[in-house]
Amino acid sequence: MKYLNTLKQDLNKTLINGGFAAAALMSCILCFTASAYNDNSNDRSYSVFEAFFSFDRSFIEAHDSFASVRLFSIGLSGYISMFIPIIVAFPFMVSFCAERNNGLMRFTISRSGKLRYYLSKFTASFLSGGAAVMLGMALYGTIVWIAFPSLDSYSLPAEQLEWLVPDGIAAAVVKNLIAAFIYGAFSTLPAFFLSSFCKNPYIITCLPFMLIYIWNTTINKIISKAIQTGDYEIYDKLSPFMPDSPRQIPYINFSEITAPQTKLLIFNGVYLSALVIGFIVIMDLRTDKGN
Repeated sequence: MKYLNTLKQDLNKTLINGGFAAAALMSCILCFTASAYNDNSNDRSYSVFEAFFSFDRSFIEAHDSFASVRLFSIGLSGYISMFIPIIVAFPFMVSFCAERNNGLMRFTISRSGKLRYYLSKFTASFLSGGAAVMLGMALYGTIVWIAFPSLDSYSLPAEQLEWLVPDGIAAAVVKNLIAAFIYGAFSTLPAFFLSSFCKNPYIITCLPFMLIYIWNTTINKIISKAIQTGDYEIYDKLSPFMPDSPRQIPYINFSEITAPQTKLLIFNGVYLSALVIGFIVIMDLRTDKGN
């Protein structure tokens, strides 16, 4: 019960502030950078935002690539995948850094206890990051649903509909929102870990961005070089270790789980546990936390 009271206070600090609103709004805006249509005639890719202003309504209604549910499903594939480590740090970073820099951390720990304080901070940052991205995704989906045709307005064969939305449109929407939440929540982990030994909000915000960019680029280069040599299985081997792999969790069929999916779950479980334990250990070694 005491933990829930502490968590409630931390959630109030992370959810009811300008950082959370900014994170949700930026998530929504960045979803519009996803590639909606590829024009083979000029080898150009159009983002969702560009497509709305570049093509007339008759063209959009003639190409099922612009179906609202399809555009919604690609929302997490634009520039949001690059900037998500920065976005998700906004809700908790400001309040946590202020609490440490003005000495309130020592007072709070003396009331709640060290372990309860650490776990509450983790849960609040994890939930706030996931909620911000999910809210931004939901807002993006609402705008897309209003601005673009529904999937039902296209004359698609049953086989294609079964492939696009095997469990129905409602289930596809729910899975995408859950994927946005999990992706956002896991993306808070690097910034959360850094906050255990760093007080500078700019470093906490920007360093995870650089690290994840290097991580993502390195794996993509390894995959590209392997494919050039004919190793087409390399993607299945390395994709579970990509920084955006948590967003695939809602699409796993646990009754028929594959080897790459098992690797994905194990890796992300170890990744989460290692950073949370690392945060607790480092925080416990600090001399400014009180007793």
